[in-house]
Amino acid sequence: MTKTRALLLISTTAFALAPLGASAQVAAGPADPADSDIVVTATRAAKTARAEEKAAPNLINVQSAEDIVKYPDFNAAEALGRVPGVSLAIDTGEGRFVNIRGIDGNLNGTTFGGVTLLNTQPGGTYFGGGGRAVELDTVPIGAVDRLVVRKSGLPDQEAEGLGGSVELTPRTAVGLTKPFFEGTIGGGYQSAHNNGDVFIGEAAAGTAFGPDKQFAIVLTGSFHTDQRGFDDVEPGLLDAVQPGTPGDKVLDALDLRRYSYNRRRFGFGGELDWNPDAQSHYYLRANNAGYTESVHRSILQYRGLGDATTQSGNVITATGVDARVTLRDEQESHLNFIAAAGGRNDFGKVIIDYQLSYTASTYHRDYDRNTTFSRVGQPGFTVAYDNATRLYPTLTPTGFNPGDPTQFTLTGANNATERAHDREYAGVLNITVPTTLLGGDGRFQFGGKLRFRDKIDQPNNLSYAGVPTTSLAAVLGGGPYTDYYDGAFNVGYAPGIGAVRAVLAPLAQFTSAANAVRNAQASFNDTENVYAGYAQYTGTFGKLGVLAGVRVENTDGTYRGTSVTNGNRFTPSARKSAYTNVFPTLQLRYDITPKFVARATYSTGIGRPGFLQLLSGAVIDTGNLAVSVGNPNLKPTTVNAFDAQIEYYLPNSGIVSVGGFDKEFTNYIVNNLQQNVTYVDGSGASFPGYDVSSYTNTKTSHARGIEAQYNQKLSFLSAPFDGFGVLGNVTYVWSKFAIRPGETSRLQGTSPLTYNLAAYYEAHGLQLRLSLSHVDAAIFGAGGSAGFDTFEDQRTQLDLTSSYQATRNMAVYFNAKNLNNSPLRYYEGFANRTTQREFYDQSYEAGFRFKF
Repeated sequence: MTKTRALLLISTTAFALAPLGASAQVAAGPADPADSDIVVTATRAAKTARAEEKAAPNLINVQSAEDIVKYPDFNAAEALGRVPGVSLAIDTGEGRFVNIRGIDGNLNGTTFGGVTLLNTQPGGTYFGGGGRAVELDTVPIGAVDRLVVRKSGLPDQEAEGLGGSVELTPRTAVGLTKPFFEGTIGGGYQSAHNNGDVFIGEAAAGTAFGPDKQFAIVLTGSFHTDQRGFDDVEPGLLDAVQPGTPGDKVLDALDLRRYSYNRRRFGFGGELDWNPDAQSHYYLRANNAGYTESVHRSILQYRGLGDATTQSGNVITATGVDARVTLRDEQESHLNFIAAAGGRNDFGKVIIDYQLSYTASTYHRDYDRNTTFSRVGQPGFTVAYDNATRLYPTLTPTGFNPGDPTQFTLTGANNATERAHDREYAGVLNITVPTTLLGGDGRFQFGGKLRFRDKIDQPNNLSYAGVPTTSLAAVLGGGPYTDYYDGAFNVGYAPGIGAVRAVLAPLAQFTSAANAVRNAQASFNDTENVYAGYAQYTGTFGKLGVLAGVRVENTDGTYRGTSVTNGNRFTPSARKSAYTNVFPTLQLRYDITPKFVARATYSTGIGRPGFLQLLSGAVIDTGNLAVSVGNPNLKPTTVNAFDAQIEYYLPNSGIVSVGGFDKEFTNYIVNNLQQNVTYVDGSGASFPGYDVSSYTNTKTSHARGIEAQYNQKLSFLSAPFDGFGVLGNVTYVWSKFAIRPGETSRLQGTSPLTYNLAAYYEAHGLQLRLSLSHVDAAIFGAGGSAGFDTFEDQRTQLDLTSSYQATRNMAVYFNAKNLNNSPLRYYEGFANRTTQREFYDQSYEAGFRFKF
């Protein structure tokens, strides 16, 4: 930690600091006389967000910027994890993807200011490699005014979203009347590996100008950097033993992984608005956000643990074991860019709005160097371990000293690079006509959207030849790490990044294009165009609100790949896919009283097959008579969704609500294995008697559940207790699909139970909040049988946020995250068969927020 950042952290941890949810923009209502020159932005206010939920014709949850900053969340994924029915998928200690009502992120939609947000890294998604889930860790919360989760979609919105869809609303200049400037500056400390090099900086500014202040502009920027480290134990269980039978915890391998991450995240954007008169509005908007991340990972790998074993009680003794040390030196960048131009014109009886947009998501893996140091010519050794009484194995090696680097010699090195982009040009037009034709206060709306998308992924593998004989002792980095996993293991020394780079630098073949081997199974060059049109009617008949309509989408795609046989016979392959879907909806809303609302909805949606699932290329292994291939003939998954909910609105933006939902899926996509069949590749060559691993559609499946939430500030209590409040939300999902022929299971990625709880105090300039979030275990990957399915274990995390309004224009804050040191853990088949377990410890952040 630098001295400046250390002083910043120390000076601010003495204060509890409150988020500043206000900026000098358009007022949401009468301002407090004491704050008459600092006006709350309507779109950023919690009060406005609750009013929007109540008035919406469909089921939505809105998280305003004012509420987002009450949690220690930096990216959009983590903020969304606080919303009812949304579960968070984490990676490296940070939220990345979100599931809505148990449906994985590949099958839900995401927009940013109405523009479709795309996936950066197709191979980085989960549950079959859909390549469609949006990495929401690329979006800093400082770039958004609010988050909207739509549980039931409307005809004028994208049909993508089996569980629902997410709208990220960017900072806007609409209605800006005064200049403003606000920002955050802070630092932090992460206790895992004692990393203090954390910096947070955010700023936003805007003003109105020109004749009668017809023009308005807002600019935003953020930068966040951290050094994260954690320990990861990954046991490799012996597959020859059926899970659930004696000996099912015998190890075949064990990886003791020590990670160091350095992520540099940034985001900047702006909007220019022109309002020449009360009937016209035009805007230009651009946003650019993402991060560059460097990864250094050293592993002490035990191999051969399952070759020759004996067991006495819970202690297993393995002989003839070997070990090696590996180093990963990798850098990658994720970037999302969006540009949009549009407007709205009110012609009295007809209102039109329109938008042209361009969005590009890119992933660059600049290098991914992996080196291996082996025990050349050295005898095997003995390891005794207990893998039964704990969630990770104890380990006692005999005849092997992990802390002796002289026994390891460089034996191999390779590098992987990757370039992927996902781009889309789109145009949308909406026409609204007010009407009393059906006897109510209503409007007809119709329009359409054109989307032209191309997605390319080009991963390459490169290998070194003739690596020089180099002892690990000659290229040492950190260590010896005798305190790994709180002292449970001795993992010895890690190779030094700079020293290893110097050894590999003279090897010219590393950078030679002729040495590159394309990863054919993951390479593709696809185009996918969507042509959509819709019509809908919205009307109010006394206490009853009605929305009815239909959307039609035609999908026209060409999916290109490359087949490879035994690593060197390449065959280009391309197939087309075109289909049309109709999405009707009927949504009813009834005001029982001004504060008591009942809803009943029927809606439909689509989840298109993943790009890697559609891959026409194949990997053919003639030695093992095996083929791994996508299925370009996959049908999209569609849903008929039914919702019913009642809501009671309380003072101070409070709410009590309860509801249920039923999602009936058609053509859900599952893994498929065909044994002893004839496979024909793109060139027409036949391969009889092969086992073909691919994907297929299953006829029906479902997800049914209940949701409830409660949020109330106890303002009826006497001061100072009137600042206390409590909130909670819970979702429970029952789901079912055909995971294998003749066998059903809950949907992949679906956590039966998710909930959020919080107790808070907000009064007299002080804000304190203790929040708890829980996600149940979920199937992460399907195996050959139930015993070999991989599960992501349940996770419960406790966080603290605090703030104090020190002056009129400045607040100080202190946040603590993951107070209970909740791990990320995976297991195979049964909860006691751990396959991965990593701890992140606590992280702390403190700093200043200011506004003028």
